[in-house]
Amino acid sequence: MAMQVIQDDTLLTFKEAMGYLRVSRSTLYRLMWSGQLTGHKVGSTWRFYRDDLRACVGREVSMSVVPVPATVAAN
Repeated sequence: MAMQVIQDDTLLTFKEAMGYLRVSRSTLYRLMWSGQLTGHKVGSTWRFYRDDLRACVGREVSMSVVPVPATVAAN
């Protein structure tokens, strides 16, 4: 029996990526310029793979968890 690997290589527009991540236009640009999100220029527009958006969300969650120092927690 042959197994089929399904890849999600759907390209989203800039506006669709904003909606998917629920971020503003400037935040999406900031994620791109900081290297946290990979975008692809197609003609004069940007496109994003859904998997890249998912990976960006995963990184954001793990980076946003900051341990609280013991001195601050004790107060």
